[in-house]
This record gives sequence, C-alpha cells and structure tokens, in this order.
Amino acid sequence: MRLRHLSDSELHENTKTLVRKEREILTQVLWHLHEVDRRKLFSAMKYKSLHEYAVKELGYAEDQAYRRISAMRLLREVPEIEEKIDSGKITLTAISKAQTFFRRTEKKTRKEKSEILKKLEGKTTREVELTLNLIAPDAAKAPDRIKPVTEELVEIKFQANKALEEKLGRLKGLLAYKYPNISLGELIENLADLGLKEWSPSKEPSRVMRKRGVSNPDTISAQDRRDVWQRANHRCENCGSTYALEIDHIIPRALGGASTRKNLRLLCRNCNQRAAIEKIGIQATNWRAD
Repeated sequence: MRLRHLSDSELHENTKTLVRKEREILTQVLWHLHEVDRRKLFSAMKYKSLHEYAVKELGYAEDQAYRRISAMRLLREVPEIEEKIDSGKITLTAISKAQTFFRRTEKKTRKEKSEILKKLEGKTTREVELTLNLIAPDAAKAPDRIKPVTEELVEIKFQANKALEEKLGRLKGLLAYKYPNISLGELIENLADLGLKEWSPSKEPSRVMRKRGVSNPDTISAQDRRDVWQRANHRCENCGSTYALEIDHIIPRALGGASTRKNLRLLCRNCNQRAAIEKIGIQATNWRAD
C-alpha cells in the first residue's frame, strides 16, 4: 500500500478512522466468539476448547486468543464495556487482566465489576496491574503458566502459600531414604499418579456402592460407568480432551434413551453440551452459556 501521496492531515484522519473501525470489528469478533461458545460449535469441529479453536482454526497466537476469550466473557457479563472498547477507553489487555482478577476474587457483582473497570480506563498495562493489586493484592498475583521447553518437557510456574511449601518439604523428608535426590517435579508427578489412581471413576466401586446396587433403571451402574471410562481410555470420545469428563447418553434419556452400556459414551463437558444441542436443541437444554 502506498500512502506517500497523502497529506499529513489526511494521513492522520485516515489512521484515526481505521483505528476506530478496528475497535468496532474487535467487539464484533468478541460477540461472534460468544455465540460460538454458546453453541459449543468448536466441539462439533472436534476442538477441545474455545481457546484451541481460536488458535488452530482462527489463527490467533495463544496469548491473543486468551485475551479475546477473557474479554468476551467479561463483555457477556458486563455488556456496557462494549462502548468503552469501541472508544478506546479500555484496552483488551486491561479487560483480560480484569477478568483474571475477578476469577481470583469471590464472585463480584456486575456493579462491582463495572466500578473496577472504570478505574482501569485510560491506564497502561503496568498501571492496570498496580490498580488491581491495590484493590486485592492476593487476587492480583501472577497466573499459573505452563511453557514448553522441549518436546518432552514443560516448565510449570505457579504461586503457592507457605503451607504448601512446608507440606512438600515434609513429603520429601518422608521419601528421603528411598528417593534421596527426588526433585520437586518428580515429587509432584508421584502425587499426580496417586491422585489419578485414587480418584479415577474407572477404579473398583467402593463396598458402599456395591451394597447399594442399582434400584433405578435410569441409574448408570458402577460396572457400566467403569467400563465406559476404560473403553474410552479416560478421554473424550469426540475431541480427546481429559478435562471435565462426563458420561453421556448417545440417545438422550429425554428421547427415550436407556442407561445401558451400548448407549453410553464418555464426553468432555463441552462436547456433552454440544451433543445435547444437536439432539434436542439449545433452547431445551438445562444449561446456559449466556
């Protein structure tokens, strides 16, 4: 594009017009992401999350996708910030940091969120961080981060209290004879293995569960539940996610589907919701994304 023929005033006015249009397009993108999320459309395309859809399908960098999704969710809760985005009073980064802040505090009301967002108007990223830190220092702490190091290794960074540090130290002490040089990463991996073994839904049912048996024909038996989890290898059978997994009826119970092994599958929450939308319609589902 050649712009050398423009006068200074024309260049200035054209730039301002394009920036204004860019902001207007941004809010349209956010509302479209909201509708994609509401319909769980990304699940129909076998993406594990809206974030994965935004990165792999829409081509955003991971941090760009994260900021837009955070802003979308806050826009959904506090729609009056749309005007502030359009006018440039508040930046996408400020909204994203505010949304992270709200998640870390006890659920604030829409009015409280709106008042805090007013304090972030016209501020730089550093000023936004300082403002949020003054409101609630504990909530403004750095978020958890996972960064790839090699194909096999990742760097995990998070903040914890002194109590956790003491507990991990005691565990290392208990293992000192068997594993004298165990690293923190190895210790946490062992704890993760224990947790997966103890809490896995595919493990043997407890004596209490076996004693109760199955008296309701719509109840999924412990044996069937365990078999479904094992058959799916502990992954969503649609997108492969391991997060928030649920037993789903292939033919919904609302349409006469039975709680038999052949009619059951393992889906993540998003894919389960998308399946319900496809089978019985979004208006008939008992959950809301908006």
